[in-house]
Amino acid sequence: MKQRMLLTLALSLVATPMLCSAESPVRICHENEDSYPWIFRDRVGLTTALLKMAEKTYGAKVEVVPLPWRRCLAEAQSGAVDGVVKISFSPERTGFLVYPMSGDVPDASKRLLIDSYSLYRMKGSTVVSWDGKVLNVTGVVGAQSGFSIVKQLTTLGARVDDGSRPADANLAKLVSGRVVAVALQTEEGDMSVASSPEFNGKIERVTPVLVEKPYFVAFSKQFYARDTAAARKLWDAIASSRESTEYKDLVKNFK
Repeated sequence: MKQRMLLTLALSLVATPMLCSAESPVRICHENEDSYPWIFRDRVGLTTALLKMAEKTYGAKVEVVPLPWRRCLAEAQSGAVDGVVKISFSPERTGFLVYPMSGDVPDASKRLLIDSYSLYRMKGSTVVSWDGKVLNVTGVVGAQSGFSIVKQLTTLGARVDDGSRPADANLAKLVSGRVVAVALQTEEGDMSVASSPEFNGKIERVTPVLVEKPYFVAFSKQFYARDTAAARKLWDAIASSRESTEYKDLVKNFK
């Protein structure tokens, strides 16, 4: 009997590391600027909260590191971090990142969120118009540095100033006349305009939106090759947590 108990204990000690290794700790980065309502420097945003919920289902530590956006992408490309938080899909990024895919397109069911980009102009401006297909602009359009909207704007024929990341810095360029419009993520842009006396009442959003798309956690190719099962499990955990009553209540009541 004693020998049987010792054998059982020995087997359990051998098996434990194998069970723990099924879910690897993940170290992922996001930008170190506020992006309402998703990411903040001084409080928990919706994306951060969602990842904490998903961590419980995933079953291992998910560490999120704030970095300047371009550096975040570079660290993922080198494999210094395991992935990137709140990133949209682009074919160019698949050279160093892996997205949850459904055939040839990203699987939106595994998304963190859906967000859009919009143009902002001075109220009453006649030098900027957008009908959903054609962009007419006389002058330079400001855009957030390193963001995918820059390519869309240049494809539409705009001259782009993407020297600044913060929404407020881009809106300040608009007010000062350095640009004739700015392209911002819509929820962040709306909040920046509404909350600042410098912008509120002077700037308007152009409709329709420039583009609306899903945003993901995308993994470095190095991490995905090393632990494909862990990457897929975290995508599944994000999807289930996003549809939970707890998260939906948080979104509804978030300010």
